[in-house]
Amino acid sequence: MKRLSLALLLAALFLGGCRLVTPEHPYFNVHEIELLFPEASERWAYFYGDPMAVELEGERLLLEPAGSEPSPWAIPGALWVNGMPLWREVLPPVRPQVQAAYDPFAGAYAIETDVDLLASWYYDGDVWWRLSGPIAAGKAVLRVPEERPFRPLKLTPDETRVVRRELELRARGRPLVVFERAAPVHRPYRFDPRPWVHRLSSLRIQREIPRRSTPLLEWKVLETGNYAAYRGRTPMAYLACTPRGVAALWELAYGNRLPKARPPVLEHGRCLAGFFWGMKPTGGYRIEVLGGQVTRRTAEFTLALKTPPPGTLTTQALTSPFVILELFRPVDEVRFYEPDGKLLARALAD
Repeated sequence: MKRLSLALLLAALFLGGCRLVTPEHPYFNVHEIELLFPEASERWAYFYGDPMAVELEGERLLLEPAGSEPSPWAIPGALWVNGMPLWREVLPPVRPQVQAAYDPFAGAYAIETDVDLLASWYYDGDVWWRLSGPIAAGKAVLRVPEERPFRPLKLTPDETRVVRRELELRARGRPLVVFERAAPVHRPYRFDPRPWVHRLSSLRIQREIPRRSTPLLEWKVLETGNYAAYRGRTPMAYLACTPRGVAALWELAYGNRLPKARPPVLEHGRCLAGFFWGMKPTGGYRIEVLGGQVTRRTAEFTLALKTPPPGTLTTQALTSPFVILELFRPVDEVRFYEPDGKLLARALAD
């Protein structure tokens, strides 16, 4: 069936006057990677394709098969340029345009950016954490880190491995933040002949991470647990902005415990937002808050719903995971989303 479908597709392209375009030999592809450090801007270029000679703005570059000597910067399948595994240029530093600060009170990172971002990561000197997905220019957001590998969207796995190693070596066990910019700072290199494919990536590296309370602080995680009194099978949200609403929310979270848990006293102008995942057959299910924002009178949060991997030893008992967040200003509605934007649950204020 698959062969038939492919044959039909090729026939349709032929009959429609289309043709599959392939590069003429010799050809080459190039991937430029900007590493924007505080002290300098580095431009790396990896070449792929056929061995040949090209000109980079008047300078001759000889692209050859990989050299025999091992190199930590070498990438399988990439051509060497003038006897080196990559082309590297060092330029003066540029203005950051994006910065992260850690707010210990919120347990989150405040990111302010003047440029579009694809993603950002935090390296604590040992482990990589994902801070965010895309953030539009002019935005200021709070993000809770999630332990996930460093994986820029525009780099191949082999390129990611080399760049990650370089960043970890230069970090020397100290933390840093990496932002993947949507567009590069420097104009693309000009080659003669032109490359068949010319990719561009840009990574901003921030070494010093200030600690400060920020006016961006709009919420914090107040409570998490796995044994809520909520017994529904589908996710549910609850927004409490009055003492009665807080009591009802606390009953959903802790109503099956003895002695009864006393609900907190709600400060004036604040609300509590709860998300209840629903009944689960075993332990090992957990909720991570990836980020949130309060716009006008609506609070929106992105959640990662973690399920136990196959074969994991878990508690063989029914569980009901939940999270409660404290909002530092009143809202009329709360919405919870999955990372792909799918709405999980929403609630209006009590």
